[in-house]
Amino acid sequence: MNFAQSHLPEDGAASDVPPRPKALRPADRHILVGVSHDSNDPARHRTFEIRATYDASAHGWIAQVGEQNLNEQRGDWAPLPSDDRPSSFPTAADCLGHAVAALVATFDQKDDADA
Repeated sequence: MNFAQSHLPEDGAASDVPPRPKALRPADRHILVGVSHDSNDPARHRTFEIRATYDASAHGWIAQVGEQNLNEQRGDWAPLPSDDRPSSFPTAADCLGHAVAALVATFDQKDDADA
């Protein structure tokens, strides 16, 4: 019996998928967030993609953000704007939740400055 045969699930459901070594980092998590403008003008709404990546050197999850343009093309990944909290989080959910809150707060601050 070879390695692949000895590590298959009992029902054989994933017979063509090799087992994932535990040494690999967890898979990235992505969410799309639409932030509406208080004027309800659709041209001023903005859409962001947030990616949470596990960083072993930081011992936690790190968020990066990319804004989508009107053609739904994502821009370059960048760190969160004005991140004043710890840069790593124990879970992907904590990381993404903080990132959403930071984006909305930053967007609201820019709107207040434009008014």
